[in-house]
Amino acid sequence: MADTYANWAALSAVEVEGTDYRIEVRRTPSRLSHIAIHGGGIEPGSSEVADAVASASRQQYYGMISTKPAGQNATLHITSTHFDEPRCVALQSSVTQTLSYHGLGGTDEVTHLGGLDEDLRQRVGQALEAAGFLVEWTPGEEVGGTSPANIANRNRRRAGVQLEMTRGLRESFFPGHTTAQSVRDSGQRTEAFWRYVAAITSVVGPMDAPLPEPGPGLDWGPEAEAATPSLYRVEFTDLLTDTLIDVLPVAGLTFDDYIGRSGSLSGTVLVPDADYAARARAALIPGRTAVWVRRGSDVWWGGILWTATPAAPPRDVFTVDIQAGTFDTYLDHRTIFKTLESTQRDSAAVARSLIAYTREDANGDIGFRLDGTQKSGTLVDSFVSRFDQRRVKEVLDEMANAENGFEWRVNCFIDGSTGERVKAVHFGFPKIHSGATDIMLTSPGNILSYEFPSDATGTANVWQARGGSSNGNPALDSTPTLSAVMASVPEMAGGWPRLDGTSDYPDISRETVLDSRARADLERARTPVVIPSLTVVLDGQITPALLGGTVRLRIRDQWFSSGLDARYRVVGMRMTPLDRSGTEGAEIYLEAL
Repeated sequence: MADTYANWAALSAVEVEGTDYRIEVRRTPSRLSHIAIHGGGIEPGSSEVADAVASASRQQYYGMISTKPAGQNATLHITSTHFDEPRCVALQSSVTQTLSYHGLGGTDEVTHLGGLDEDLRQRVGQALEAAGFLVEWTPGEEVGGTSPANIANRNRRRAGVQLEMTRGLRESFFPGHTTAQSVRDSGQRTEAFWRYVAAITSVVGPMDAPLPEPGPGLDWGPEAEAATPSLYRVEFTDLLTDTLIDVLPVAGLTFDDYIGRSGSLSGTVLVPDADYAARARAALIPGRTAVWVRRGSDVWWGGILWTATPAAPPRDVFTVDIQAGTFDTYLDHRTIFKTLESTQRDSAAVARSLIAYTREDANGDIGFRLDGTQKSGTLVDSFVSRFDQRRVKEVLDEMANAENGFEWRVNCFIDGSTGERVKAVHFGFPKIHSGATDIMLTSPGNILSYEFPSDATGTANVWQARGGSSNGNPALDSTPTLSAVMASVPEMAGGWPRLDGTSDYPDISRETVLDSRARADLERARTPVVIPSLTVVLDGQITPALLGGTVRLRIRDQWFSSGLDARYRVVGMRMTPLDRSGTEGAEIYLEAL
């Protein structure tokens, strides 16, 4: 249907501001705008979404809101390529990036994404899909938003994003599945509305970072700072149900993960106003909230929020510092309250049974996925007394470090068939391995810096393990059980000085078991620990999926003057996502093969 008015001059000559419509403008220092030129009753729900995202991200907002009676609002529709209301044009001329929100017909709950800002369009679309919304990536010509005259594209970059939300989607944002004015004006919104807003906010919220140099014919303005899109989305979910609570921008985000020990995450949630404070209080509940970090559609880290520290500084914005640990840390908070005993059972089955034990009681199942088909080929005897009140993770780690032990970690990813977030317990017998081919890392090349620390403070070539007493009579003196004294012959014969080491296992009183533990401890300690760490270019090869994978390391410099060419296994990774300086680092930790 043709528009009633060809442009704003024609509309404003007939319609009365304050009676037929109102203009909402909210200016902030941000370089990004959220505009809804068909707000109110024209395309119901579009201005509500734009307003909510702009508020959550503290970015600039414009809304042309029709206040006419139902059935008369369409007369105020001016197509995007002809929309030239002066306050909107002035706002657009001051910003570098834009999201323009519209309504479209149709009962399917879909967002048609258009516009000329392809990079931001991709990021917004991926975030919406990750939050469970359907996206149409190839909208038709009428809603494609590709005309340079489109108000979405009339910012300083000459490129914006246009979101065309179907009627079915917009209706899902309001109670009763209706966009009636009384419902919209009530302030009531559904979970879908806030999830949609949170998905977009996760992309645009952290975007006010320094600009690249403008291209030919473009002018960022004398004070403009471009928004470097956030590469990471931090999701906060309920630990028991994995229901999404919120998506909040996290400043100073760093996270790491390892084979053989727990990983961690830290960062700062900014709380600019009371609305954000309410969201943060609801989402940041230590011990109850799970934290997931996504890069694009992939999960890069998952764990449990353990501390949240609100702080009111004398100036600037209120903050909440957060710290989280990988999901395996949950097992440090589960105690074995019943005696568990196994005789000559595969160690993989014993390890799984320990994790399965945590599921038996109410509220004890946080969703660990176990592969019941894995076998280690090593039969073990296992006894854990309820009187010892040991932590599940402690017992698992002790089994892993034993002779003929194993490696384990919790692998987090998205199930491709269901879209669910997954916490899969991954065992390696004896080691975790991933990837079919080596990743090549070179210096000079994609290695930015490296360290090769060699640490002999824990080195030993002679070892004895001490256990508990085998004496069950409290009236008699008790002495601990001792393993045999073990020696590493190659090191002693090679001229190493004698270096002694000991370990304690107060819950073990059988000499054969102690001997096995002593041999395993000696094997780990007999040479200095060398764990190379590299800071590398994040070029698409380096992802958390590389943990357990192999790299081929080639270095030629002053230290390795003859050249180093060796294969290593990746046993740890630490990420420092994109910050305002524009740098993103990946530090990986290696083990020699």
